[in-house]
Amino acid sequence: MNKKEEIFKKLELTKISQIGVVVRNLEKTIEYYENILGLGKFVKPKINFFNISYYENEVKSKWLLAFCSMKQFELELIQPTVEPTIYHDFLKEKGEGIHHLGFDIEDLEKKISICKEYGIQIMQKGERKGGKFAYLDTRELGGIIFELIQRDNRFI
Repeated sequence: MNKKEEIFKKLELTKISQIGVVVRNLEKTIEYYENILGLGKFVKPKINFFNISYYENEVKSKWLLAFCSMKQFELELIQPTVEPTIYHDFLKEKGEGIHHLGFDIEDLEKKISICKEYGIQIMQKGERKGGKFAYLDTRELGGIIFELIQRDNRFI
């Protein structure tokens, strides 16, 4: 078993629950996705995040979110508003587009511990009432960022 297989086996990431897309203008993107592509209806929950860290530094970053159901997973649109965030970094480096794959998990702290054991950097993490998240720098392993999501329920 190679290192990639070993890490993914230990993390027990079984199925993708979310695809995250970073956008510059949430409202225009929602309008396009709903009216042109026929996706949606999007919901825009007001979420208060706290204990946010960006590369292990506490920050007061902010972003707007919208979600729609794609049956087997949710599509998440993210518009960064207050820097620093990994979403701002993505827009500067690549422009708008698919940013991450999300996985619902049971024990975020346990998964973070496994990541640290294998040298996987936690890019950004935070909490909200009823949930926590962490973005893993898995670009070298799988070509895309993974988000671990521990939550009571989805917004859609």
